[in-house]
Amino acid sequence: MNINFQYNGSIKDIMPTIKDYLESQEYDIIHYAPESGFILTDYKLFKLNTGKVFLALSININDLVVVVGMGKYEIVTSGIGNPDDILKMKTVDKLPYRLQKKIFLPIIEALEKRGLKLVKTRR
Repeated sequence: MNINFQYNGSIKDIMPTIKDYLESQEYDIIHYAPESGFILTDYKLFKLNTGKVFLALSININDLVVVVGMGKYEIVTSGIGNPDDILKMKTVDKLPYRLQKKIFLPIIEALEKRGLKLVKTRR
């Protein structure tokens, strides 16, 4: 999932805003490079009705703020075999749309409240 935002000011102005948001939402920042406009978070657990979803964010700031989500989630595997293999983690490039909505809509709303403007893109 990719989300793009426009912002006012410089990269140095917007980096602390985004960092503060991530920390307020308990994302663990594993790489923070204000000189290059880059932030990388570790996977954060979301417990949704559909099961456990893990999301890490990569944020690149140049002329736009580009938020890229990397996710993995639990899937139930059926079949005969080891009972320990009934529930597995699946790493995906793109989370199902229903999970994207539950996770990314709050991120979009929070960043817009902090002065960023969502750039609508066509699929």
